Amino acid sequence: MGYINIKILKFSIAFLCGILSAHFFETSSEYLLIFTGISIAFLLFFFFKAKSQLYQLPYFGICCFLVLLFFGSISYQLKFPENKSYYFSKFINSEEDLLKLKLTEELKPNFQKRFIAEALQVIQSQNSKKSQPVFGKILIGLPLTSRLKVGQEIIVPAKISEINPPLNPHQFNYQEYMKFQGIFHQIQLSEDRFLIDQKAEPSFLSKLRYSLLETLQDSGFKKDELSVIQALILGERTAISNELYQNYAAAGAIHILAVSGLHVGIVLLFLNFILKPLQQSKILKLILALIGIWSFALLTGLSASVVRASFMFSFVAFGLQINRKVNLLNTLFSAFFVLILINPFYVFQVGFQLSFAAVFSIALFQPKFSKLWHPKYKIVRFFYQIITVSICAQIGVLPLSLFYFHQFPGLFLLTNIVILPGLGILLISGILILILGIFDLLPEVLVHFYSVLVKNLNHFIAWVASHERFIINKIHLSHFSVLFLFGIIISSFFLLQQKKKKQVILTLVSIILFQISLLFDQYQHSSEEIFILNKSGSSIIAEKNAQHLNLYGNAQKDSSWGYIDDFKIAEKISNIEFKELENFYELKQKRIMVIDSTALFNFPEFNPDILILSNSPKVNLNRVIEVLKPDLIIADASNYPSFIELWEQTCLNKKVPFYQTGKKGAFNY
Repeated sequence: MGYINIKILKFSIAFLCGILSAHFFETSSEYLLIFTGISIAFLLFFFFKAKSQLYQLPYFGICCFLVLLFFGSISYQLKFPENKSYYFSKFINSEEDLLKLKLTEELKPNFQKRFIAEALQVIQSQNSKKSQPVFGKILIGLPLTSRLKVGQEIIVPAKISEINPPLNPHQFNYQEYMKFQGIFHQIQLSEDRFLIDQKAEPSFLSKLRYSLLETLQDSGFKKDELSVIQALILGERTAISNELYQNYAAAGAIHILAVSGLHVGIVLLFLNFILKPLQQSKILKLILALIGIWSFALLTGLSASVVRASFMFSFVAFGLQINRKVNLLNTLFSAFFVLILINPFYVFQVGFQLSFAAVFSIALFQPKFSKLWHPKYKIVRFFYQIITVSICAQIGVLPLSLFYFHQFPGLFLLTNIVILPGLGILLISGILILILGIFDLLPEVLVHFYSVLVKNLNHFIAWVASHERFIINKIHLSHFSVLFLFGIIISSFFLLQQKKKKQVILTLVSIILFQISLLFDQYQHSSEEIFILNKSGSSIIAEKNAQHLNLYGNAQKDSSWGYIDDFKIAEKISNIEFKELENFYELKQKRIMVIDSTALFNFPEFNPDILILSNSPKVNLNRVIEVLKPDLIIADASNYPSFIELWEQTCLNKKVPFYQTGKKGAFNY
């Protein structure tokens, strides 16, 4: 494995601990600054004291750790809007103010087009000539028919809102996801609610990317092939259909569509090959290699995954040019430390975690496979390396794949054996096609050949994905289970290093703790719970009893019930029954009454603990409260907003607790 720089590892861990402590434990900035100042003072004291001592005391190392820990916490806190002096939301005084934005990235559309925009100016409504330069990212929602493009600058009403949190248990938390991209606000726009700044010119990079996309689109590729080519070469994934994306995910080949370390590594290998004649001029070769790596990163839109990979392979390129055997762990932790210094939110991004875990696992286990067998023939050695690298990478990402995606592709090895040998050819050939297309020198036969390659790739991926019995899915792991599973992986590595009693005990303890975490998780989800869920246009009561779930609703299950599947996995549900919603229930020792559009409520003998208002019943809520005397009134998402506002005011006057699922999320007890 070579020499491991322990200092880089220690610095990374200390800074990471600071980021995590700031995330999980709220501490005021003033206290952090005080603690940091004290730690620096002690650090300087022990540094000068160490010079006069024969044996170095451990206090200096402890102070170093504390200083980096507090710096990590401070850097995390500085990312939040309230700690940024020129963050755009601080200068918006009313909804009549205007915001000037630059569209920087287009996201995959759902029911609307979505862009990430950079705030440039806030224009005050009181004085249209006065504008305040600002910064910060914001999420923009537009109709699907919108023709706005990345690079354009627009002026919009400053009607910003926070990104909505999930309103049902175990639903994907888009608010948190965007938070770790540095985005805290959003704007919903219609076609007549923005002005395009015609004076603003898109950046050279934006023009280049659109020119390249148009080149590919005009080359005659079919829809599915074109979407994969755009993702593979330019990192443009908005055109990929959901079916095709799911096929790649099920086949364990999703990393092909997300331009990241694999693609940057192939680019570096290609650059190293074509720059061989410059071997005598190492500095020039290194500069050209770095220019090539970062040019590819710019070409693909500087996504977080590409930036991370480019940093790491820049270190690798440097190591190659100084003729030193590059230690992958040192390279990995150097890149890790630099990246979290730049943006501590990277730690919480799934792509960052997956790529780090994969490379970390390769660095640990690949040397073991290399020592185990060294094939004599190059072709055998080539495929052996593909197999072992794939296995090592999957070992590392296994805990995270199960935690985030609740599935694991059983045929990942077959997928990688078939795809990886040709991926370099696909990537480099694609770049060549782009260059020829720009100069209008692209022969039709090359387009046809490349199209056939990508088409067969898609067919192979679809074939692998169709073997559903090899996909291990519907698995839920808690945070502790993930940590203990990583503990098993790391302790297994030490056991392979030294087959001693200590390593055996460490591995067995990790396995036992993992089993205990699974049992505890199962025990936690064995209780009975009642949920009044939030679904637009429908009322749903969910009764969970251990592994069984009864859903009482007034609508049939459809594609918009996707969150039920997430709920099923997270709560370890094995059986679901859908039943028609009734007016009276007694669930978990509480009486529940539903007043629906029939507006029947005159049942004073029932006296409900919880009253649910469903489908906008036209009732006099004052009269309802006098007759039924409920302890709590709930209005779900099946009601008109205007009705909910009136009911909320009535409950406030009557001093009856009121709960709105559209604001507070699903109610459960």
